[in-house]
Amino acid sequence: FEAYSSATALIKSTREKMLEHKDSALWRFASTLEDVNGKTAFDSAKAGDKAGSEVVDEFIKYLACGIVNIINLFQPEVLCIGGGLSNEGDSLFKPLMKIVAEEQYSRHNDKKTEIRIATLGNNAGMIGAAMLGF
Repeated sequence: FEAYSSATALIKSTREKMLEHKDSALWRFASTLEDVNGKTAFDSAKAGDKAGSEVVDEFIKYLACGIVNIINLFQPEVLCIGGGLSNEGDSLFKPLMKIVAEEQYSRHNDKKTEIRIATLGNNAGMIGAAMLGF
């Protein structure tokens, strides 16, 4: 899951696509391969760049696959998505939720897994450790 749908995987895919498409708008949002971050492909896709859109679409496909597998295996009441990429809003969540809704086994059940954006952001680990009472 981490190898295909993490920020690290998205950055790797973005860099590979930049090397394939020297004329892509990806280069406008990251002037060097070292400047690529999780937002680069999303910003490029929002600007209408085909290469950026391909990276984002592939990333969302892998993320949806992982989420669907978690839902189908464990059927949690709530599944939280966190990290910096969760700030991408509708450009991430609309296509993601469409795929998840189509692929989950429980799509016809009354009780479905609720997918939320994690509210603690990147501080969740520190807050959790503090709550243990060390």
